[in-house]
Amino acid sequence: MALPSEIDLVIGEHFRAPITGAGSQGYRWLVTVTRDAAAVAVRTVGVPPAGDSPGQGSYPRELQIDALQTGVAVVDLALTRVNGEVRERHVLTVRVVGTR
Repeated sequence: MALPSEIDLVIGEHFRAPITGAGSQGYRWLVTVTRDAAAVAVRTVGVPPAGDSPGQGSYPRELQIDALQTGVAVVDLALTRVNGEVRERHVLTVRVVGTR
């Protein structure tokens, strides 16, 4: 998966990108936001195919970032096992401005 390392957003904008799903292999996404953490809301959500029950194996996931207030946030996204093993890591700098 290719995520950008930098994102520019205006307050109220949303960024969405597909990310790896590996829940059936014991991995989950851990998100840490530093610097101006209040500038964004970040979450990962599952996108199960139509007709599949949630929790039934691995399915695609999506990174969602919402721009809340001006600032520069650093998002560390790590696909991690419970034992701390990291399979995949992405660091994104998100700049949020009032207007373009």
